[in-house]
Amino acid sequence: MTMQQAPHPIKTLPILLGALLAGQAAQAQLWTSGHGDIGVALEDEGSGPEFHLHAHLHPGAAVDGSPLAADEEYGAGQIIINVPLLTKISAPDNAALTAGTGAATGEDLWILSQNNPGSDPVPFVGIATEELDPTDWTTDISFTLGVVTSPSGSGHFSLWQPDGVGGFNFFFSTRNGNNTLDQLAGVHDHFNFGFTEAGTWLIELTTAGTHITEGTLSDTQTFTFNVVPEPSAFAALVGVAALVLVSTRRRTKACR
Repeated sequence: MTMQQAPHPIKTLPILLGALLAGQAAQAQLWTSGHGDIGVALEDEGSGPEFHLHAHLHPGAAVDGSPLAADEEYGAGQIIINVPLLTKISAPDNAALTAGTGAATGEDLWILSQNNPGSDPVPFVGIATEELDPTDWTTDISFTLGVVTSPSGSGHFSLWQPDGVGGFNFFFSTRNGNNTLDQLAGVHDHFNFGFTEAGTWLIELTTAGTHITEGTLSDTQTFTFNVVPEPSAFAALVGVAALVLVSTRRRTKACR
């Protein structure tokens, strides 16, 4: 499967910054720490069963700087998952890790770890089917990676776990083409989420399964991740965006 990437970064920079600082800020909230899951549920709120992907955050998770007092659910477009600077590492000299993440030895790699970060301001993100009754499903629940939009158009996203013998099981990887994760209904698990560059990422996921009475059900949603750059890099990014905007305005005026 070919992962579609964003156009040239200079062309899209004003759009991305505008979306992040204006549109997304007005419509979505920032999840910065605490436990939550990208989950799937089958719910009937009066108009029939709805099978849907969403973010399910647990008490104590921080959203827009405030801890939640109780469980809260957010639509994919209502939440931005923060990947703070403290998650950035220099990729180790490991051929298997490079093959899956796309980060060569010494290159930047941001990782939302499968291990609980404790009190660190990092979201602890799982993938869950625990809202589904396992007796209602005749198949596993699949999660399929769709379109991935990286900040530059050439970054790589990956999702993996250690295999227990020194290697890795990559379920998603825009570097090697892996795009499927299967789970039993009624469970939840944690994984390493990897990003090779800073900026705004859009990750499309499709979930599907076969219900004993409703048949085959599926839903596709796009989740947003904010991968935090070095402060100097962010300042440079804003500066380049300003120059592009000024240049665009000047050309527009010149054409009048």
